[in-house]
Amino acid sequence: MSDEALSADKPSVLKMPVSFGGICEIIAVLALTFTWLGSLGRYHWTFDLVSHFRLQHLVACAVVLVFALFRRRSWMVFAALISLLWNAQIIHAFHQTAERIEAKGEKPLRLMVFNVLSPNHNHVAAIEHVLKVDADIVCLLETDETWRLSLEPLRVKYPHRLEQLDHGYFSIACYTRLPLKSSEVRRFTVWELPTVLLNLDHLGAPLTFIGIHPDAPMGGLKAQQWRLQLSQIGSIVDGIAGEVIVAGDFNATPWCEGMRLLCEKSGLQFRSVDPVWPPTWGLNLPMMIPIDHVLVKGGLSVQKRTVGPEMGSDHRSVVVELARVRAL
Repeated sequence: MSDEALSADKPSVLKMPVSFGGICEIIAVLALTFTWLGSLGRYHWTFDLVSHFRLQHLVACAVVLVFALFRRRSWMVFAALISLLWNAQIIHAFHQTAERIEAKGEKPLRLMVFNVLSPNHNHVAAIEHVLKVDADIVCLLETDETWRLSLEPLRVKYPHRLEQLDHGYFSIACYTRLPLKSSEVRRFTVWELPTVLLNLDHLGAPLTFIGIHPDAPMGGLKAQQWRLQLSQIGSIVDGIAGEVIVAGDFNATPWCEGMRLLCEKSGLQFRSVDPVWPPTWGLNLPMMIPIDHVLVKGGLSVQKRTVGPEMGSDHRSVVVELARVRAL
């Protein structure tokens, strides 16, 4: 028999049939691989993008673990279990980041941050929701020119405001009943996205509130500018003495590299009694993630945190109650 005949009888690897179980094993391996790629966010923006989906990785690892047990693949059981525990400990680190304290006669400071979504047509319900919460500080995002008239009830209710309504999806409007000492708008990135700074008085002590909405890190340039903006905000906060609150749509999850850089550079912390990992964006999607946050510095602690109802936006509002843990 010739070599050609032997070669013809030998099946090609590419032509070998793959069983359904084999395909499932390949998918399982890919799912576990993405879990670990998400831990390499500091090296490339695509890895950091994967890191946002820790909740989904946790579920995927649990499914793979069950599948591996069913298939009796001991190596896969071990890999799935380690990956499951890895994701669980990352998420659990943000389950409770502060201790509950007893009120000392001071009324808690209530703050609301809400990305209302620029094309959201449900203006009335959204604004009624804001009014009902009755927060001391309100930070609304994506309030473009189409929202100008709808914001009038807030202008009536709150004595102080700072609005930037001409930046489309990055418009921002802040309202407060706290005594306002000064306010300003800082612009970041090549797109000059606005960030608002309010210098307030809170129970006789200075309080700086910063409302932010960086662009989503989707793509090389946007990811670079996203990190740069978070880093620059971190530098600003680092130079502020006293209590600081930074709130908004960060387009960042608590465990991503951009958030780590911000907190490391600024001294900001979540410092929350309630977990900060529940999703705030995409709650009707399988890829829902927590990207709307309130971070603090100084003597403040988040003693209560709630995620609001659906109001026509792809985001839910976040309402927190802050208390002073210690004297500055």
